[in-house]
Amino acid sequence: MVDNARVITVHWELLREEIERIPVEIKLHLAPIISVLRTSDEKLASAGWIGASLTRVDACLDRAWETLNTGHWKDVPIENRYCYSLCTVIKAVLLELRCINNTESTNEEQKNTIFKDILDQIDKGLLLGAPLPSGPDAHCLLTSIAASLNRYLAEKSAVELGEISADYKGTDRMVSYPNRHFEQPSMEEFNEKIFQVKLPAVLTGCINHWRALTLWKDLDYLYRTMGFRTVPIEIGSSYTEDDWTQRLLNFSDFLQEYIIADSSEIGYLAQHQLFEQVPELKEDFEVPLYCFFSDDPSEESTTHHVNCWLGPANTVSPLHYDRYNNLLCQVFGYKRIILYPPDESGYLYPHESRLLENTAQVDPLEPDYDKWPNFRKANQMTFYLRPGEMLYIPPKWWHHVTALTPSFSVSFWWT
Repeated sequence: MVDNARVITVHWELLREEIERIPVEIKLHLAPIISVLRTSDEKLASAGWIGASLTRVDACLDRAWETLNTGHWKDVPIENRYCYSLCTVIKAVLLELRCINNTESTNEEQKNTIFKDILDQIDKGLLLGAPLPSGPDAHCLLTSIAASLNRYLAEKSAVELGEISADYKGTDRMVSYPNRHFEQPSMEEFNEKIFQVKLPAVLTGCINHWRALTLWKDLDYLYRTMGFRTVPIEIGSSYTEDDWTQRLLNFSDFLQEYIIADSSEIGYLAQHQLFEQVPELKEDFEVPLYCFFSDDPSEESTTHHVNCWLGPANTVSPLHYDRYNNLLCQVFGYKRIILYPPDESGYLYPHESRLLENTAQVDPLEPDYDKWPNFRKANQMTFYLRPGEMLYIPPKWWHHVTALTPSFSVSFWWT
């Protein structure tokens, strides 16, 4: 017999407004289910009712999936994303309820498998849905459920991964442009010598207080925090290559297959808003104050896009530019960044397709001068990042990034 204590807790009153935001065709199916879950003793719900309700919710999820995958993602109505999130919450509750009602016939291993399936569905809800807007408790409902499930599953498993090794023997050769290195610059110095002139710079001593610098090297900590979470992984040498693809993977499987093991294949958790999916990690770092300078003083507030970049040695971001100011912060491991100013664009042969217009065709590490003869004229700057350092990359500066060791970085983009 297994423990029948609830792991998922939902305050149904918070969702009364949410049911009014979703399409009517879905609301007709979900409203009666929510009514029972909100007003009845859930333990008395019959197996037949739970099964029928799950069938309805799955049909609603399929319908929501269709709408989310029609047309361009940016054009998907927010109501359809709310719908996917709400369906996910209800399915998670029903699956746990069925598990509890089948206590006599469900062993611990089967229960853990069910909880993993629930957590996988919740992560799909987080990746495809939208935070429910009726209040802070509703807004973080999915992430709260996911954190509880991951904590439960981690406590039930006995896994010891240890600390990652990310040492680099060539650190004595990692000095470049000493006049563009700044030790804990003041806000005034950053603004005057870095932000306003829009020149790259390495900043040191600014994030030594981050808990992430110590905690995230501990793979057991990452496992306890998000070991059972589903994350999007880029597979292949570079997104410009034919062998590149994406897979949704369990985070612990990603660690085992691509970070710990010596894999011939590259797996990269890249440009992902992990900290919205797993907000517990936000407690381990903070947005640098430098990110609150703005190129548009008329803006009352600055929006920051925070992404994570975790992968083994030899992960590569091909030569490209972004339209944002960028502070690339190195948590562990070492990276090499090759940069070109915007006025060198003509020598870098950008792709002609609109999808890749911010990506160069030339590889600065192995340039084909017969194919790209003008690349010889391009002037580059090369910087190296050590743990605890930040690199400021101005908007539209081309940059090519290579991980020299296993590496975890956090980037802050803003305008």
